[in-house]
Amino acid sequence: MGEKRKSEAFTAASNHWVKRFKNEAAHAERDITTGSSIRRDEVAPKPTNNIPSQIKLLYNPSYPQEDLPKVNQDTVRVADLIGSADITETFQFNFCVDLPFFLSFLHPSFKTEKKKIVFITGNKLLDPSNEEANSIKTNYNISEVHATLPNRFGTHHTKMMINFYKDNSVEVVIMSCNLTRLDFGGLTQMIWRSGRLLTGETTRTRSSRFKMDLIAYLRTYSKPQVDSLARSLESYSFSGIDVELIASSPGRYNLNQDCSHYGYGSLFDALKRNNLLIDNKDKVRHYNVLAQTSAISYPFAVEKWATAGVFTHLLCPMLFSKDEEFKLLAPGKESLRNHQSNHNYTPSIVFPTVGDVAASNVGFMAGQAIHLDYSRSFVHKNYYEQAIKPYLRKWNSGEGNLLTGRERVMPHVKLYMCDNGDEWGSLKWCYMGSHNLSKQAWGSRKGNKFVDDDPSQYEVSSYELGVLVVPKTGTTMKASYLKDKGSEDAVSYVRMPFKLAPTAYSKDEKPWSGHVSYGKLRDTKGNTYNLPS
Repeated sequence: MGEKRKSEAFTAASNHWVKRFKNEAAHAERDITTGSSIRRDEVAPKPTNNIPSQIKLLYNPSYPQEDLPKVNQDTVRVADLIGSADITETFQFNFCVDLPFFLSFLHPSFKTEKKKIVFITGNKLLDPSNEEANSIKTNYNISEVHATLPNRFGTHHTKMMINFYKDNSVEVVIMSCNLTRLDFGGLTQMIWRSGRLLTGETTRTRSSRFKMDLIAYLRTYSKPQVDSLARSLESYSFSGIDVELIASSPGRYNLNQDCSHYGYGSLFDALKRNNLLIDNKDKVRHYNVLAQTSAISYPFAVEKWATAGVFTHLLCPMLFSKDEEFKLLAPGKESLRNHQSNHNYTPSIVFPTVGDVAASNVGFMAGQAIHLDYSRSFVHKNYYEQAIKPYLRKWNSGEGNLLTGRERVMPHVKLYMCDNGDEWGSLKWCYMGSHNLSKQAWGSRKGNKFVDDDPSQYEVSSYELGVLVVPKTGTTMKASYLKDKGSEDAVSYVRMPFKLAPTAYSKDEKPWSGHVSYGKLRDTKGNTYNLPS
């Protein structure tokens, strides 16, 4: 099938999803899980300062109609986030925005009352030469902030909404999705919501830390409108928020300096602050560490024929530095294998196989959002063989399409986690957000060469944002599937879109790459995927 016909087919499918979304967001919409009618003004969360530290799945419309109630239990809908008439202004931080698509989900009062909409992105949305853009500017009160990027590799990849309401409350939403049809309709996405925050004093240490870190992050933009937003948040109580903010912002940082650190320094500080770093030199337990992303980019260091990966050679040694100095691993598979042996752990990288993408609800179209190059250069091939291939795990465990409800919906969410040395019986911590496996997102030493193993001074090129969920003192955190589970005595749950422990690739399986042709293999729409000859 040609690119034009593929695009037309996807547009037709996405228009069908929009209709499903619209049905969900109607003034007298129908709750997919209970069948009861609910009014639009009931969609918005009520003001509260008693907030569960949960990450939740976004509603997905791509399954057959009969499966929708089961796969979308306890999910969040687009209307829940931006469809309320009570929203007075919204700040939208994102990477990619389909503006007409996004605006279609807002309450009509955004148009009639000219409510404030501010987009913070890395690219221009409203081109004065575009007739549709001029029409949007006429009908909506929209303004743009363009984040300053240090180089052509850096991106504004943060995905966050900050919504203000008529009752003077505010909600912060940190998520994994771009504001596009494919992201909302054809990919697995997750979000974290603060709930509606009221003005007042913030109590509790972690709540205060989250507020301080969010405001500090906003101020790194050095943009008047974002500074004004930061000042507005200062008067709100963040009490009850029990997650850590993990942020990246372009700049150079030093772990030895007492200041805000971004990129991997942000994660390192949060893990250290919560006593989550691991020693395990006595090897009493075997730990599992997992990264699940939608993109794996160029290695962060290269030395002769050896390469070093962000996950395997930077983040893994960071996690096991409780009682020893945090050092980068030298490029190559030997340093990694020695470190795994010395600390008794196994890294896993959850990434869709070619078969996963072909069998997905939207077929090869989902591959547009999944990025890995393991064939186009010698460095890419070496990186794949040394630091990726041995640790690959499948998105779809193959144990039935409704184990998690997202087996056939390819991931755009990014999840990082570690178990408690109990073969995934419980979780030590879990991150959800926008960070892919790239040095631009997490940070690296300047240049591609491995100079020394000191990670203290590094630079970050991109804006990213996520949350770190940790169990409360004296409790255990476990995975739940297909639906949310509320807290039990001494147990809390984190919703998972894939199975733990994840299934290893077979010897014949390969990860999806948009740089490879797949011959006669057909996806669920009957399409093939082959590069131009």
